[in-house]
Amino acid sequence: MYRVRVNNKEEYGLLRRREFDMNENQNDYFKDNEEYEDCEDCEDYDEKISLVRTIICPYCSTENKIDLQDECEETSKERQMGPERIYMFDTKENCCIKCGRPFRISGYISEYPMGAYNSEEIKVVPIEDEEN
Repeated sequence: MYRVRVNNKEEYGLLRRREFDMNENQNDYFKDNEEYEDCEDCEDYDEKISLVRTIICPYCSTENKIDLQDECEETSKERQMGPERIYMFDTKENCCIKCGRPFRISGYISEYPMGAYNSEEIKVVPIEDEEN
């Protein structure tokens, strides 16, 4: 299975396009999207991909939505189509919303070109109880 992640601008455009297809009101679609037409040509484009991920608890298999934005260190390197952003994280401060047990999340998420999801590697490891 292949999943594509989109940023807020792309998601908005897809939703509006779907509404256009259902309503067949072409003027509304193009009027709402005029503000985005020149955005890709901006040099100071700073739209980032979402760093919210669904993490499966290693203890009870519950899905936990976790925003890794505050937990990551951002680096970048220049490539052919502009900079590649790499968000690296290693955190032990996560607890399952169902069982309450702590687990560690480490890895990276890559954005290249800017605003587009490239790849990721996320490891989820249980943290053994202090009593054991």
